[in-house]
Amino acid sequence: MNVSFFTIVAILCLQTLSTCIISNIGQYIYSFYLQTYAFTSNDILNLTNNTLLSSVDDFNISNKDPEQCSNSVSNEADAWAQQQSADLFSKIGLWRSGPMIIMTCILGLYMSRLGKRFVLILSMIGIAIQVLIWLTIIYFQLPEYWWYVAGFIVGLTGGEAVLHLVLNLFIIDCTKKNDRSTRFVLLEAMTTTLTAMTDFGIGYYIAWNGFADLLWASFILQLISIFVVFLFFNYSSPATVVSPPNQTTSPLLSLTEGNNDIRTKESCCSTSSCRKFADVCTVFCRRGRSKIKSTNILLTLFAYIFYSLAYTAILSIFLWYQLDAPFCWSSTQIGNYDALASITCAIFSVLGMKLLTYVGANDAFICALSHVFFCGLSIWFAFARQSWQLYASLLISPFVDYQNSLTWSMMSKWLEPNEYTIVFTLITIIYTICSILGNSFFNWIYALTVVALPKLMFFLAAGLCVIPFILNM
Repeated sequence: MNVSFFTIVAILCLQTLSTCIISNIGQYIYSFYLQTYAFTSNDILNLTNNTLLSSVDDFNISNKDPEQCSNSVSNEADAWAQQQSADLFSKIGLWRSGPMIIMTCILGLYMSRLGKRFVLILSMIGIAIQVLIWLTIIYFQLPEYWWYVAGFIVGLTGGEAVLHLVLNLFIIDCTKKNDRSTRFVLLEAMTTTLTAMTDFGIGYYIAWNGFADLLWASFILQLISIFVVFLFFNYSSPATVVSPPNQTTSPLLSLTEGNNDIRTKESCCSTSSCRKFADVCTVFCRRGRSKIKSTNILLTLFAYIFYSLAYTAILSIFLWYQLDAPFCWSSTQIGNYDALASITCAIFSVLGMKLLTYVGANDAFICALSHVFFCGLSIWFAFARQSWQLYASLLISPFVDYQNSLTWSMMSKWLEPNEYTIVFTLITIIYTICSILGNSFFNWIYALTVVALPKLMFFLAAGLCVIPFILNM
């Protein structure tokens, strides 16, 4: 193991910065559709793409006047822009979900053969290509289907889900068993702090100079990450390399540890493939494990699935919620809120966990309590009408995500050490399915209901969260 922990931290920071930028693409899409509506409402119907998008370059959502937010024309424009944006996100999610789910399975199960470094670089290349296509869409006014192409390509390389899976495995490999919990908490606090500062700056930068420069910054961050991984992630593991690599292997093939395994007989490969998929299917029902442990594992798994769906229901439409009346927030306000949310979650979620642990609460009870907070938060959002009410929700939001952070801790108590990698991969696949397909589905529902029932998604999320609450009790 020749990977420095500080090198991993550097990659984690670079990817955190890039993810913060990428997550703001929704603001550009919304502003584009809002400006499109402004043109069409003035009966300027014969505009060329060049005219329309050049004006969008100078337009951002900070130009919205909050005092005009509630009039009928503005409401109609906001509703139309949200409907079109949510519909586009839904279609992008569909194009991305299929290849990403398949590639997450393949890359996760065959990582020992492909090598962690190769899989990590592949996911970074996919993200870089996606950002480059976005920039091309902005500069050359490409048709809408190019958004789908970008989503499909990033799905083929595994995207962010596989990237974080590999980084977590690298962190586990370079950390002693007794130090892993502390190190993961430290890294979570570090990335949360970095996210808060980045979101704060991005909000002001969008209001000042638009979106394109930020996307270029994200593209450059991906190139730097690829360069660092290629040079400094000289990884080899006795557990994953069957025989020494050929000394005459080309530099490109040296990215993949154990390439000589490809030369094994086809029948052996088929048997190995069947065994890998059989391990995934049977890992939760292994012989020799008590019935209580198997039941607890399955209950925790299904609680995680339904919580992920409920969380995705809110996350997928929360930007449109902030941009809609009666809030009509600008890029600056959104950045400030996201930064403050990251800081409060980083501080109060840890304090809450410490307090609940101190009074003797077990993991399942903590998760059940977090679902109560989640339901309350969802209903609070549904009835909020003023900006201060959104900021007041930050008193609740730090305590809603314990299911996500405790699922691994709970399962590790009932699994054997040799099952960790399989379960880690499977949970990554489940998260990918819930987040990608869920995001697409909930954006589709929101596009259909934004005019008549704009708050429906919050009640749906609260209802979904009742299921994991019951499963944890």
